[in-house]
Amino acid sequence: MRALSSDSEDYPRALLDLRDPPHPLWLEGDAGVLSRRAVSIVGTRRMTPYGARVARELATAFASAGIVVVSGLAQGIDSAAHEGALEAGGISVAVVGAGLEAFLADSRGRRGALAQRIRDSGALVSEFPPDAPARTWTFAKRDATIAALGEITIVVEAPAGSGALITADEAHRLGRTVYAVPGPLGARTSVGTNTLIAEGRARAITSVPMVLDAMGASATTLRVDRDPIGARILEALAPAPADPDALARRLGLRPAQLTTEVARLVVSGEVVCGADGRLARR
Repeated sequence: MRALSSDSEDYPRALLDLRDPPHPLWLEGDAGVLSRRAVSIVGTRRMTPYGARVARELATAFASAGIVVVSGLAQGIDSAAHEGALEAGGISVAVVGAGLEAFLADSRGRRGALAQRIRDSGALVSEFPPDAPARTWTFAKRDATIAALGEITIVVEAPAGSGALITADEAHRLGRTVYAVPGPLGARTSVGTNTLIAEGRARAITSVPMVLDAMGASATTLRVDRDPIGARILEALAPAPADPDALARRLGLRPAQLTTEVARLVVSGEVVCGADGRLARR
């Protein structure tokens, strides 16, 4: 574990935009990834299947373009974003709301394993002493750090009062561009995202290539590799569009496995997602 002072060569310059930059910044992993181009993807812990799919698709697309995916390693949208980035062979950074030792001691099962994977290729960071427990106010500070590390911030799903909206507000204050994923009218998990869009505080995401273009990472720059799974998906979609869940069952794939590969195919322009959620081959 390292403690990076704000005058350290490895300290991420983006954090100096904050009103109160973390000093020191505690880190496990590769400090170098903190200075690479990054996007912050955040959202609710109680995500819907739609939110999970979108978070994975976005993270996969950015990771495939060589852009670091930053999030908060909470359950829900945060974890889906981290997993999407890692499954695409990319790099992710997790900013946690407790000291690193305290966080890792309390993280077991799936989240603990995810933390280890993030640390192996990217970084776990915290602005709190190693043994500091999580508190309500520590998550608010964590949210600001997430916003500062990303060139843009994307809110996938967020009910009213969600911590993801704190991240969006801080990103807006820092002059970063904020995007939000529109959701169904009246859906609790989309109240926050729809409000951000309606009030002009976020741009609505209409496609994955749209946000890639915003960072100058068009589909032509992606490392999209044809593999057997991708070929099987294209073959299955040749006769007619299909529901993602039904397609996963037909091909014998895990939903997360399907989502990761579909994200590549969407970005490469070979597959589109219709308004009804079904996938279709171009």
